[in-house]
Amino acid sequence: MELEKEEILSAIHHCVKCKLCSIASFHPNEEWLPLCPSGEYYGYQAFYAPGKMEIFRAILEGEITEPSEGLLKSVYACTVCGACYEKCKQITNVELGAPDLFEAMRHELASRGWSLDAHKAIADKIEETKNAYGERYEYKVKEGAPDKNADVLYYIGCTARYRVPEIADAMLGIFDKIGVKYQLMDEEWCCGSVLVRTGQVEAAKELIEHNVEEIKRSGAKTVVFTCPGCLKTFKKNYPDMGVELLHATEFLARLGNMNLKNEELKAAYHDPCHLGRDLGIYDEPRVILSKVADIKKMKREREQAWCCGSGGGVKSAYKDFALWSATERLKEAKEAGADALVSACPFCKRNLKEAAEKEGQLEVYDVVELVNRCLG
Repeated sequence: MELEKEEILSAIHHCVKCKLCSIASFHPNEEWLPLCPSGEYYGYQAFYAPGKMEIFRAILEGEITEPSEGLLKSVYACTVCGACYEKCKQITNVELGAPDLFEAMRHELASRGWSLDAHKAIADKIEETKNAYGERYEYKVKEGAPDKNADVLYYIGCTARYRVPEIADAMLGIFDKIGVKYQLMDEEWCCGSVLVRTGQVEAAKELIEHNVEEIKRSGAKTVVFTCPGCLKTFKKNYPDMGVELLHATEFLARLGNMNLKNEELKAAYHDPCHLGRDLGIYDEPRVILSKVADIKKMKREREQAWCCGSGGGVKSAYKDFALWSATERLKEAKEAGADALVSACPFCKRNLKEAAEKEGQLEVYDVVELVNRCLG
């Protein structure tokens, strides 16, 4: 366990079980909206942050010695979105973030062999194929486009490579249209995010070592990501490689005027949890989106954004819960007067789009798709 037991228990004992972390706003003159997808969906104390902390305490102090289906569900049916921590910070001096605690709890459980079969299966796929989906085909890139001497390297990530390739297509299209030379890794392996988030930390070490060596060998000075989960993992779990790590929206915001055509699309912007709460990137996506669309404000945004439901291994293990959370977000966007819901994360795009197709609600895009389209 990376965090010390005493540090963890101290953080747990700081929680007074007030459960204000489960409410987006508790001002008496404002609507009280839920903030914790897991607690709201399952409805038991064990699924809210205070309940999970008490479970972790009981595990560390030896009160829980055997796993049960209920225990595993309360621990793993959580998107680790961090909304509870952001709310707690507003009213307390809490030092250790809930996402860190919950990831440490999963690491502890995994070290005891208390992992979900769905998450073990992902680890097996990564070990065999070096990507989280077990795919063996390669993402096709326009011949001659990548430049091995380019200072910019685009790290595609498993989800944009194998499940929503329209995001990778759009990013490469932007590079081509604005004349940015770029390179891709000869052998891009999974960043390891899904392993770390599900507690299988040791299994990520080989991936990290490989990707570090590949990027160093590339000579690139800037690595651009369209996946916030990959970016967070590189920033938090990788050693310093001496290169700049940027989300695509940060990279695009630096370019200034790109002569984008505004389609006057009524769009709500969905803050990805890893991009917003974890990395503090809220403004750049909105700056870029405002150039191509009319942004409609939702009730829960920025630090208090409602999670799409896809993170923390939930999409693979608890699909019904994941789609419910996405559907709730779509309802909020529609209520705001939006015709489209736009995010900046392949996981968000995939889950929100699947829910939208099922419910017949709204168009769903990644911001780079709209930028590429509006470049003409």
